[in-house]
Amino acid sequence: MTADLVAAGSAAVGPGGRSRRRAGAGLATAAVALLVLGACSSGDSGGGFGSGGGGAPLSCRVPIGPMAIAVSGRANSPEPGLPTSVQQAAISVVAGAADQKVAPKFTVVDLDGRPTVAGSDTYRTDAGNAIAAQDDQNAFLSGLGKAIGGVRAQYPEADVLGAMGLAGRSVQGGRPGTVVLVDSGLSTVAPLDFRQAGLLDAPVPDTVGFLRDHRALPDLAGATVVLAGLGDTAAPQAALDTAQRGELVSLWKGIAAASGAACVAVVDEPRSGEAPSDVPPVTTVAVPPPPTITPGKATSLPDNGSIGFQPDTAEFRDRNAARGVLAPFAQFLAQGPTRRLALTGTTARAGSAVSQVQLSTQRAEAVKALLVELGAPPDRISTAGVGSQFPGYVVDVGPDGTQLPGPASQNRQVIVEPTG
Repeated sequence: MTADLVAAGSAAVGPGGRSRRRAGAGLATAAVALLVLGACSSGDSGGGFGSGGGGAPLSCRVPIGPMAIAVSGRANSPEPGLPTSVQQAAISVVAGAADQKVAPKFTVVDLDGRPTVAGSDTYRTDAGNAIAAQDDQNAFLSGLGKAIGGVRAQYPEADVLGAMGLAGRSVQGGRPGTVVLVDSGLSTVAPLDFRQAGLLDAPVPDTVGFLRDHRALPDLAGATVVLAGLGDTAAPQAALDTAQRGELVSLWKGIAAASGAACVAVVDEPRSGEAPSDVPPVTTVAVPPPPTITPGKATSLPDNGSIGFQPDTAEFRDRNAARGVLAPFAQFLAQGPTRRLALTGTTARAGSAVSQVQLSTQRAEAVKALLVELGAPPDRISTAGVGSQFPGYVVDVGPDGTQLPGPASQNRQVIVEPTG
């Protein structure tokens, strides 16, 4: 096997074609030292590659073609590694390459605040028999696994969208390729910066539409996209609940589909463990707690996957989840005959003032109807809708007239004021 190691910059190369890291070397040299994909040695299958057994198969067929893996060795996300089903996908590409007489290129993308190609190599074998071919495959996959396990962030923050775009460009060519993203998905770099209040809760069509309008979607035309580890965090990043993780997965699936992906597969195998040490910081993303009810204190039902509504409607995104959120509010009313709830709907600044008031009123009425289903007395619940005219309104229209998903989501609420 020959090693066609490609990385930005230069590296010292030791005996046998293996790369050595020079003292004081920067990102480029470090990347080369980690990515030893072509090292022809058999035996140790380290780096996280097993025999390929176990793990649920991917829902997409992985083509025998180029594969780019964007992986994070960064703060707030577990140490880098490949889930079993992704290992199996890489094994299938390498194993099928000889049969189809192709030489697939593998690229590792370092996901941090400024994503870079950590290194790449093309799998080739001139083995004359099956045993030698298997040795070549094992050596290549061992190097790939070690490279991925050794990826470490060089810059602060996390540009997940940029890393996906770089991976997409790495698999463009004559044969269909595969883009693998292994990360929590909590990007902290514009235009997809989840530090912005409300963005984590924003409806998927709004966020995808915003990225499309601003020509910020990656080029994934014709690629198979595999998403792994979404929503899996490491301290100090707060964990996401089931609904929040589901919304995040839906968003990244929506981004991939809108970017031209031929098929999108989600790996449910959880990633756990601590984040790598001695890496640049990544700002934590505020994870809104579930709404709670306190007599005499107003609380907002946010526009999220548990209690939010379908865009431009008064239909809950997940009616069963909304029931779970609202159950304590119904119980609050049941605990005293003098207790009352005042529900006030608000909206983003979209459409006419009349339509905003109408929609916000309908949403307050929808919350009331669900509370009544849960046993709350209807005569102790009042409703109103004020559209975007309310004291807490956040500017949700940009200078170019487009709606901003994060602020718009903040403005879509039903405010609950309990008394008694």
